[in-house]
Amino acid sequence: MRPCNVQARKGQPGRSFLGPLVAVALALLWVLPTNVAAQEIHKFLDLRIDPAQGRIDGQLEVNLPAGRHPIRLREGLDLLQAQSGDHALNIQRTGPETYSLRIPRGGRTVRLVWQGSIAAGDPLRNRTFLGESGGFLPPEAGWYPSFDGIESFALRLTATVPDGQRFVATGTLSGQENATAGRYSAVYEHPRTDAIALATGPWRERSVDVDGVRVRTLFPPELDVAHAETYLAHSAEYLRLFAERAGPYPFGSFTIASTPMPIGFAFPGFTLLGERVIPLPFIPRTSLAHELMHNWWGTGVLVDYESGNWAEGLTTFMADYFLDEMRGEAAQTRYRWLLDLAALPPDQVHPLRRFKGGNQGANRIVGYNRGALLFEMLREDIGPAAFDRGAQLIRERHLFERADWADLQQAFSDAADRELGAFFEAWIQRPGLPELRLHSVRQKRDGQHWLLEGTLEQVQAEPPWPLRVPLLVRHDTGSERHAVTLNARSADFLIPLDHAARALEADPEYQVLRHLSDPPTILRSVTLNPDTRLLALQEGLEPFARALLGHIPERTEVFDAREPLLVMGSSEDVARWLHDTGLSEISSAFAHRGAARMWTSPETPTVLVSADDFEALQRLVGMLRHHGHRSYVVQESSGRTIETGVWDSPNSVLRVELEPL
Repeated sequence: MRPCNVQARKGQPGRSFLGPLVAVALALLWVLPTNVAAQEIHKFLDLRIDPAQGRIDGQLEVNLPAGRHPIRLREGLDLLQAQSGDHALNIQRTGPETYSLRIPRGGRTVRLVWQGSIAAGDPLRNRTFLGESGGFLPPEAGWYPSFDGIESFALRLTATVPDGQRFVATGTLSGQENATAGRYSAVYEHPRTDAIALATGPWRERSVDVDGVRVRTLFPPELDVAHAETYLAHSAEYLRLFAERAGPYPFGSFTIASTPMPIGFAFPGFTLLGERVIPLPFIPRTSLAHELMHNWWGTGVLVDYESGNWAEGLTTFMADYFLDEMRGEAAQTRYRWLLDLAALPPDQVHPLRRFKGGNQGANRIVGYNRGALLFEMLREDIGPAAFDRGAQLIRERHLFERADWADLQQAFSDAADRELGAFFEAWIQRPGLPELRLHSVRQKRDGQHWLLEGTLEQVQAEPPWPLRVPLLVRHDTGSERHAVTLNARSADFLIPLDHAARALEADPEYQVLRHLSDPPTILRSVTLNPDTRLLALQEGLEPFARALLGHIPERTEVFDAREPLLVMGSSEDVARWLHDTGLSEISSAFAHRGAARMWTSPETPTVLVSADDFEALQRLVGMLRHHGHRSYVVQESSGRTIETGVWDSPNSVLRVELEPL
């Protein structure tokens, strides 16, 4: 295959955007892997981008079969020419953003020339923009000519931008030339993709080699100095850890680039993080790992969204949760996931197959949290080695192709050497959760030993789920772990012991997807409920309530201990309301902690939010979206969070104290 070395500049084709040295080097680099050599469609993009002017001049070379091909190109960009060899092809404009091109019998390699402008826009509102402070051209924005019916293609993209600017695009960085004749040039390649994303910025570049993978940061100067080395170090660590479990990293480079947008996006070979997001101290330890893992699940192995999005659950489990395990925080994370699931209103409880995407509210709880805990149960069932082998099989069989839940089931079944259809069928297709009870527990002496027996039961109205429930036996010399297979309504167990038991707990570390019997009230219990009303104790609080709830709540002056309610006001007003209403001492004790605070009433579906002034209230509400799993959050006047937590839950129905024999 030959590289695309032509370009359009003011409608005149013929001159390469890249310097001769880079063009020769890049020609040598364009070699498709053998597993995609038979790809029918190849796209070669050659771009000249001027972010300050919002200008794109481009050429696309693509091989097309015979027939009429609709073409989409966004408004503001004009398709100027279509050529096959030395022959011009007729382009018909069929709408504001659509064209039609007829390819003669036998098919042709076609070169399309287009140019135009994309507005700088507001990165906080727009998802497509091109300006000196940053640019983002997402796959769906129509910034390059796209064709109906082309599901995937091999890509080679070359581009130049003015000196002082850099760009990153879909795929592996396979060559670049820094600031030659006032321009920066680079090339990206992907053996099989279905779309192209590109971002620009006034970035500085740093990089490190990690086992043959080039890991880079592209940050503005201030962020580069303060944060680039931290992001490189964490990325290098994660890359090695993840490759051991999921198989080799799918690309030759990984780039973390900044953007004016307040987001975190994953694309093949790179991630975009907001300029205000990058300095947050927890991002390198959390979100960065998640976005990197998406290069295996989501942009490496693609998702068949029609059958459900499995990638967010697997990514959360193998990245975020994996790091929680390394930090010794896995049990707390699992408990938080179950609290979130318990907070879902009945009409928002959906099966995993219904999850297509979205990272907020009920979507996140189902797709990320429930999905990740499913994979935790699967690993506990088949063992860590078989689980990792199953993940590697998914990568080996479906890299750069779409995979669905059935493909995952087959890979993990093959790795475990047993059929897992019942497990996947139940946990993907069914909504709801099992509810467990432990009863009839007793022990008796058996010679020099003891026998502990009892019954574990599923008490929900729905049919039983396939479960493997951990049991923890505590005795005077320590504890020991066992497990009960509970695929029917109930199961009896008999455990031989060397020491008399003092207590028995079922699922003590929350490793099973289940309904918590009496969960404490958390912020999400109220914010997820569309019926939550606002009791505002002063005027001007509606915008704060809307930001917290995600919708404009109905106002009320009435307190009903049975109905979800958001009480909001000044510190003094809320304290006075608590006194008049007669809520518990726990609620009253929080009324003056710090300068701003949120807390839920342990005995009612009520959340209270108060602050000493409007500025403190604004800071508190702005960060509460990260604390939906909390029962209380307290901030001091500087905005620093000084206290968070979850109310203690009542004694669990899954713990039995045993009398000494």
